[in-house]
Amino acid sequence: MKKLLTAILTIILLFPSLTADCSTSILDESISLASNKLIMDTVEIKKWNEQNENIYINTPISKFTIEFKIKSLSIIPSAKRYLKDSYGFFHEADMEYFKQLNENINYQAITDKENIVYGFIIKRTPLKTFPSHDEVFSSPSSVHDRFLESTLYPFEPVAIIHESRDGEWLFVKMYNYEGWVHKSNVAVTSLEILKLYEKNNNFIVITNPKTYMAYTSTELDMGCVFPLVKQHEKYFTVLCPKQNSDGKLYFSFGYVASEDANIGYLQYNMKNILIQAAKFIDEPYGWGGMNGYRDCSALVMDIFRSVGVKLKRNTDQQETMNPITRDVRNLSKQEKENILRAQPPGSLIFMDGHVMLYLGWIEEKGYILHDITIYYSEGVYVSANKVAITDIYIKNSVGYEYINLFTSFLFISK
Repeated sequence: MKKLLTAILTIILLFPSLTADCSTSILDESISLASNKLIMDTVEIKKWNEQNENIYINTPISKFTIEFKIKSLSIIPSAKRYLKDSYGFFHEADMEYFKQLNENINYQAITDKENIVYGFIIKRTPLKTFPSHDEVFSSPSSVHDRFLESTLYPFEPVAIIHESRDGEWLFVKMYNYEGWVHKSNVAVTSLEILKLYEKNNNFIVITNPKTYMAYTSTELDMGCVFPLVKQHEKYFTVLCPKQNSDGKLYFSFGYVASEDANIGYLQYNMKNILIQAAKFIDEPYGWGGMNGYRDCSALVMDIFRSVGVKLKRNTDQQETMNPITRDVRNLSKQEKENILRAQPPGSLIFMDGHVMLYLGWIEEKGYILHDITIYYSEGVYVSANKVAITDIYIKNSVGYEYINLFTSFLFISK
């Protein structure tokens, strides 16, 4: 018995390190083999990005169009939803609750608009389904806020379309999504200032998954862009958006450590994509940006933002981006393996509701980096809830290998 317990303890102690070493070796090999050849230059990237919607809205915009935009998002769910109170207890959200949310949307105040107001996000802020701070879940055991659509980052430009009845929330449009943000997190500015910001070529981009503006609690995520004022030996002085008491924009100076940013976007090549992806290993999973982290589609979105490539927000939208993805939905496992052997590392792999970054065909297997909650490997249930490296043969909860669920491959190129 003593020998058995010793053996079990040894396995428990060694298993995490063996797993980590395996992941590290796979990733190291993937990066070492990756090409640093330019995939797209700035002109080609700009053309790619144009398939996203921009934030500029043609005016006049009709009342009907505004209502349609809001009603397409702020939909009362048919399934049960549960509110979490300040004590951590859950209560079922009834129709009276959703009636109050709809009243706060203030549809009655919507009119045809002759002009649109624009602004900048001033700090990391949730983009919500309804104008509410409430966290709403599909069940008391769920950890995913179903009212959380995404998370916006500092200096994200937005178009402001509508204001809630209580005057606390704004319905905004960003380059790839729409939703409600709290008014305190948006600084209103002129269209001219916003366009000057977008045309500015003297900027830094955050290249680490998470950092903070020096001397402040302002969170910065990979891909955030700030106008550069001055480069110092160990830090950058940048412009930061702030909100006056009247809600209008003003600028202050901010300071970012040199090790956390790059002057201009990183060059878009295979090696840089994999290096950027490697920085996320073991970062906790964050549905829609919960708890300061990100989900699978936001993970790949932020990796590519560091090279200036903009993706759509959700996996189903990303999968349909041009150039047309390679549809492998109806191919056999063997056919998919054959394609993957020649598929460039840094490609995106899609299956229904999930996106992965392909690391390459290494040691006779295909490997992927992805933000994953749970999976099965060699018959063992794994509660990952983090960014991890796995092979393409892990299984979902009903026993299907991931490779058999792959629907398309996308190598982002001109």
